[in-house]
Formats: sequence, structure tokens, C-alpha cells
Amino acid sequence: MKTAHIALLCAVATLANGQMLPVPEGQSTSWNSSFKFSPEQVKLGQLSPGFATSLEVILNFDRTQLANGGPSQDIFYNLTEGSSNIPPHAPGQVLKVEHVTNPVSYNIPAKTALSRIIYSSTNLNGTLIPASAYVLWPYKPKQFGLHSKGEPCRAPPKAKAPVVLWTHGTAGFYADAAPSTHRSLFYGDIIPFTLAQAGYAVIATDYAGLGVETSWDGSFVPHQYGAREANAGDALNALRAVRTTFSDRITDNYVVVGHSQGGSVSWGISEVLAKDDQQYYDVEKGHLGTLTFSPGINVLPQHPQFFLPWVGKFLSGVYPTFKLSDWLTPLGVSRTKLLTQVQGGQYFSELLFSNATEVVNPDWNSSYYADVFSKLANPGNRPYKGPMLIIQGTADPAALYNITLATYDSTCKTYPGDLELMTVPGAGHFPAMDASRQVWLKWIEDRFEGRPVESKGCVKSALESFLPVEQYQEVTQSFFQWSGAPSWFAQLPVGSY
Repeated sequence: MKTAHIALLCAVATLANGQMLPVPEGQSTSWNSSFKFSPEQVKLGQLSPGFATSLEVILNFDRTQLANGGPSQDIFYNLTEGSSNIPPHAPGQVLKVEHVTNPVSYNIPAKTALSRIIYSSTNLNGTLIPASAYVLWPYKPKQFGLHSKGEPCRAPPKAKAPVVLWTHGTAGFYADAAPSTHRSLFYGDIIPFTLAQAGYAVIATDYAGLGVETSWDGSFVPHQYGAREANAGDALNALRAVRTTFSDRITDNYVVVGHSQGGSVSWGISEVLAKDDQQYYDVEKGHLGTLTFSPGINVLPQHPQFFLPWVGKFLSGVYPTFKLSDWLTPLGVSRTKLLTQVQGGQYFSELLFSNATEVVNPDWNSSYYADVFSKLANPGNRPYKGPMLIIQGTADPAALYNITLATYDSTCKTYPGDLELMTVPGAGHFPAMDASRQVWLKWIEDRFEGRPVESKGCVKSALESFLPVEQYQEVTQSFFQWSGAPSWFAQLPVGSY
């Protein structure tokens, strides 16, 4: 969710400056979660009383954000209920559809609608697995003309909603981290709400392992965090499944948009679509362009205490010779077990592993698997299907500007094409999206209108601020808070109307 992301970035910045994380405080509205660690869990994580309380505050707040109690309680994510008993034979097949998701537990904007779907995808090894996704529908689809030289725009023959394929940033490692189960779809008005209200149908994968955690054969489905091509496949297979289910409602053409982890995934989608094998030939033709915000590149060396537990769990499920103890201390391993027990999310994990000297082995980076993961995770320096626009803030503490710039330069040198890097001076990980909203909405519109990119080839640009940068608010200080219960109507901005 928006708040959790901002909290993560603020904490990363504070830790980078050698300061302590702030002590979390509970919200005044308790809602529906009252988790407390057991004595055994306190012992496992070696948690002091104050530290345990801080972690409980975060976990309870995160669980409160789950619509319908999250995947463990929401029957939609259970494949044994309401889905076919016949296993899929190919990726992109529809397994279960909720055509109209009851919005009563969600905090989506008025006059938007929600659908959810479970479909088949593949993991890094090519094994068929289930994954979940949502579709956020506009009240009225945005209409485009068809531009050609010397001719006026011509209205399309039938109104369908233009598609944005959205790939989200880091949410967590477990089922509860699925954006489709989050009351505000995790990013709120930063991306999905804005796009739907602008007239686009937003198709958003949760990524395999988030949302649905048990396959049709009863096996566990882990989230392969950072596996760029596997996550890209999750998104493209979601597009296939939604096309099958809602072919009369959406266009074949689409634009890809991604941020952070999803920025690497969106860039990875453009690389997958450029491959000669073209296993996604059926959706390749509809691709109009890719918009990438703050892609996560070389994240392990920057913040190893935050990412090594997640990446280590992923690698241990793929490579039998990898041991989590090669990267983490005994305390780090114990706290990873605790994280798994309580299914903690992004900021819970960050606080749990905040002291790098306690949880990370100093020589972790000399491991063979550190290089293995960088090749799996990092986009760039490969052929890609353009056009692509990368938007990057210069003050981003999570996806460093210099790393994005270096990857852009090396990619353009080897694979020149329609690739633009737009910098947003003084902007952080999320504020870069807010500051550039006019630009990227216009960029998406131009792709659907059939307009060529303004500058061909590899170009660099900067989004200059109207006022001096230091006069602007750095990060958003508010967030969407669900007020769906009748007794909480006073919390709504317009009361009961």
C-alpha cells in the first residue's frame, strides 16, 4: 500500500544516514486484527518486549488492510472451491473468475468496478502454477482516434476499454501481500486509481505466490521474488486470461506500466517480447510501449538485510545446494523462520531485519548465488521491444539514480532503440510518479493514439519543476483509510452521502 511503501523508503533513508527507525504507533481504529506473538515466537526471534510490540503494531495494521480477511479467509483464493478440477495444460488459462467483486470491503474510487481472476502461469523452471490478478474497470472507457498522416482521427467501431498492464512494486513475500486482496489495491491513486479514472482497464497480476499459495495438486506455490522473467510471465499470462474472459470489454492493444520490483518486471516484459522464441506471440502484437518507474536494479548490495531473507528463501526453493545460512547469521535464519510463521509483509520484514550487523554474514556477496540472482533479477543490456520510457527520481533511496543511469547507458550502447530516460530532480521512489503524472498519462495516450515518440532513439530528458524543488512537499503524508462500516460513516469525506 501507499503508506507502507513511503514508510519503507523513509526507513531506508534513515538507516542509510545511520539513524534509528522510528517506533511504530497504532492507529485509533482497531478494525479486525489483534495479533500477539506467542512466547515461543518471541524466543525464536529474540525479541525484546518493546521490539515485539512495534512488530505487532505493523502486523496488525497490515492485516487490517486485507479485504475479506485476506487469502487465508477469502474463499476466492482457494482453488478447491468454485474452479475446474481439470488441471491446465498451458499458461494463461482461466481457472476461476469473480466477474463482479463485491467492493464493500475495498476502498476503490466511486464508480470504478473490480473483477478478480485466477489463471495458470509458469515459474522459473517452466512448471505450471496458479496465479491471481485483478481488473479495475473505468466507469467510461477512454476513447481514441486512429491517427494517420494527413487524415483526421476516426472513431473506433466499438467502444472497448483500453488496457494498461500494471506490474506492482515490492509488497511482500507471502500470500497476504497480494494487491488484489488489499483494500486500496496496494498503490491506490498513485497508479491504478488514476488510470481507471482516466478511462483505462487496469489488469494487474499479484505475481505467483502472492494471493494463491496452494496449487490444484495441493502443493505450495512460493513467490519467486525478483525472478524478472517469471514475474513478467505472470503479467502476460494474466493478460491472456483476462482477454479470454472479457474479450468483449477490452482492447487487444495495451501499454505496460511498472514500478520498482514491477519496474524491473515491466522492463523484463519488453525483453521477453523481443525474444526470437516468441512464446508470447499471441500478445506481442498488441504491445504499444512500456513505461518503467524506478526499476529495482542491483538491490541486494544496497540493502542486504532487507532483501537477503526473501531472496534466500526463493533461491533455496530453486537450488538445492543453496543454504540460507550462507547469507544470514543464526539470528537472521531464526527471524526468517519467524517471518514465515506470521507471514509478515514488507515493512514488518524491514523492521525485523533492520540491524544488518546482527542478521547478515559479512561475506555474503562472495557467494556464487549473489551473481546468480543478479542475472535473474536485473533488467537491461538485452534486446527489448520499444518504445520504452524510464522515469527515475534523482533522490530515490531505494532504486538509485546512478545505477539506473548506468544500466540505461550500457543498454543503449549495445541495443539502440526508442528508449528514453526522464529524470525527476529531487524526487524519491514514489514522488517521481506523482510529479510526472501529466507526462506519463500523455505518453500512454500517445501510444494508443498511434503517435510516434517525440524523440526517436535513445534520449535523455529531465522534468523541470515549476517552482524551486525545495519548496515542494517531499512525500505524501496521508493515505486511503477504509471506512466501510456503517458506524464509521463519519470518517468518510462526505459523511453518509
